[in-house]
Amino acid sequence: EMDDREDTGDGGRPREVVVSAHDHPHVGTGDDVGLTERERDVLRIALDGASVKEMAARLHLSQGTVRNHVSSSMLKMDARTRAEAASLARAAGWL
Repeated sequence: EMDDREDTGDGGRPREVVVSAHDHPHVGTGDDVGLTERERDVLRIALDGASVKEMAARLHLSQGTVRNHVSSSMLKMDARTRAEAASLARAAGWL
């Protein structure tokens, strides 16, 4: 079975992605969240480097639902990875 964690290239935990919300024009700040509460829940857990399976178990959701929330938040924030989306959301003060 394939692990769905972000690839670090060294077989370890996902690398911390440090980005600024100011570097991404699609990301607002303050009260201009643009993410649903559930998308924020998923991204909070993604900050820990959790797999989709782990996120689904912690939130009592199906893996497909978690993938949909991750995908939606990545699109809204123009992020390439869920780690980047989580980092952007944290930088914007949403998490």
